[in-house]
Amino acid sequence: MQQPDNSLHNRIGVLDIGSNSVRFVIYELFGAAFTPVYNEKVLAGLGRSLSTTGCLNPRGKIEAMAALTRFKTLAEAQKLDHILIGATAALRVASDADQFIQEVKDTTGLDITPVSGQQEAYLTAQGLIAAEPRANGIAADLGGASLELIKINNGEVGKGISYPIGPFQVAGMDLGLKGDFDTESMRAKILVELDSKPFPKTTSEPLYLIGGAWRNLAGVHQKRHLYPMKTLQAYELMPGAAQDLARWAYGPGRHDLLHWPQINQRRAETLPYGGLLLDILLDRLSPSKIVISSSGLREGLVYDYMPKSFQKRDALLDGCRDLATGNLQGLGFAEPLMEFLKPLENILPHVFDTENETRLRQAACQLVGIGKGLHPDYRADLVFEDVLYAPLAGLNHKERAYLALILFHSYTGRSKTTNPNAINLLLTSRERQAALIYGTAIRLAIVASGRSALVLDKIHILPENGVLRIRADKDWESVLTERVTHRLRKLGQLISHKIQID
Repeated sequence: MQQPDNSLHNRIGVLDIGSNSVRFVIYELFGAAFTPVYNEKVLAGLGRSLSTTGCLNPRGKIEAMAALTRFKTLAEAQKLDHILIGATAALRVASDADQFIQEVKDTTGLDITPVSGQQEAYLTAQGLIAAEPRANGIAADLGGASLELIKINNGEVGKGISYPIGPFQVAGMDLGLKGDFDTESMRAKILVELDSKPFPKTTSEPLYLIGGAWRNLAGVHQKRHLYPMKTLQAYELMPGAAQDLARWAYGPGRHDLLHWPQINQRRAETLPYGGLLLDILLDRLSPSKIVISSSGLREGLVYDYMPKSFQKRDALLDGCRDLATGNLQGLGFAEPLMEFLKPLENILPHVFDTENETRLRQAACQLVGIGKGLHPDYRADLVFEDVLYAPLAGLNHKERAYLALILFHSYTGRSKTTNPNAINLLLTSRERQAALIYGTAIRLAIVASGRSALVLDKIHILPENGVLRIRADKDWESVLTERVTHRLRKLGQLISHKIQID
C-alpha cells in the first residue's frame, strides 16, 4: 500500500514478525530517505521448534503475543501515520499458524497474515535497493526459517526464490548445544533444497547478505580484524576472507560465537549455521565480493509504501537535507554553494567518476551547516563523526569516509581526524588530498559569504591560466577582505595556483 504523494515528511511504524525475532521500528520519512528513530526487538523464537514439531514454539507464542500487544500500544500512543506489517516463514509453514494469527487479531486487532515467499523476496530486495540504489548482484536474506535469493539488476528487482533452509528448519532446536555440530547432515539438507529450485548461475557479481545472523558474523569479523569503522551497512569482504569467516564460524570458532560478548544467546546460536550456509553459497554463486546490508524486509515495506515519485528521488541527498533540517546556517545555502564552486570542477581532483563525484559534492554542500551550535574547538571532529556514522543511503565505506573528510576540512585545516585509522585504510593519500581541497574550497565560500546565499550570489571564483581569481559584483567589493584573501591563498597553494582578487 503506497502513501499519498503529498508530504515529504511523515512517520510510520513497521512490525516485523520473523521466525526468530519480533521487532517494532518507527521510521521518519523525508522524501526518499527514512531513518529509524525507535527500534525494539524481542527474540521470541516463534520458529524454533519447526523442524521437530511442525508447530510454532509455545514459549515463542507467549513472548510474541506480549511483544505485539506492547508494540500496538506504543504505535497508538505515538499516533503514527501508518503501521506496516511483515510476517514471514514461520507463520507460513507452521501447522498451528492460522490459530495464532487469529489469536493475535482477537487480542490486538493486528492482522499478521504472512507474506508469501515471493513477496518476502521482493520486499527484501526493495529494502536493499532503498539503502543502495546502485545495487547489482544477488541478495541473500537469511531468516530463522527460510532463505530468499533475489536477483538485483542495477536497482531493479529480478527473479526471487524462497528456500525453507533457515536454521530452525534445518538444524532444529539444538543450535546451542555444546556437542558436535552435524555440518554434513545440514549441508546435505541445504543442497537438496537448493538443487530442487536452482538459482540462475551468475559470475563475478556482488552477493548482498541480509539478516541478523550474517550481520552479527560481519560484526565479529570487524572485531577480530580490528576494522576501524564500526558500521555494518555496506561492509565489504572479498570471497576468500568471507569463506575463511564462514568456515571458522561453523568450525573452530563455533564455541567462541556461542559466548561472544554483546550478542544475545538466541542470536549467537544461529551464527554457526549462518557460516555454513554462507560457505555453500560462496561455492555455488562465485560472487565477486560480499556486501553486508543492514536493510531488508522492514525497509522494503517502507520503500514499497512510498509513492513512485519519492522512490525516484536521490535518497542520499534527501537524507542529507533531513540531517540538516532545522539548521538555519545551511538553509537555502546548498544550491548557491554548488553554483559558486562549479567553475572549479575541472581543476579540482576527483576520487570517483564525474557523476558520483558530483553526487558526493552535492551531499557535502547539503550538510555544510550541521555544525551549528557546536563548540568551535570540537566542531570539526563532531561533524566528522556525525557524517561518518549518519544513517545515509547510497554510500559505501570509501564514499562515506570521503564525504566525512570533506566536511571535516570545511571547518579546519588540521589533518588528523578522530579516526585516522579508518581514513588511512579507506582512502589513499591522493584521495585524502582531494577531500582536503574540496573542503578548503567550501570553507573559502563560507568565509567569503558569511554563509549568506545572497552574498554568495554576488561573488565569483574564476580559475584562469594557473591563476585563481575572485571578484565581487559592483557595490559588493567590501566583502572581499584580507580574511577572504587568506582563505583563497590556502586553496591556491593546494592546487598550485596563484591568486588574484579583482
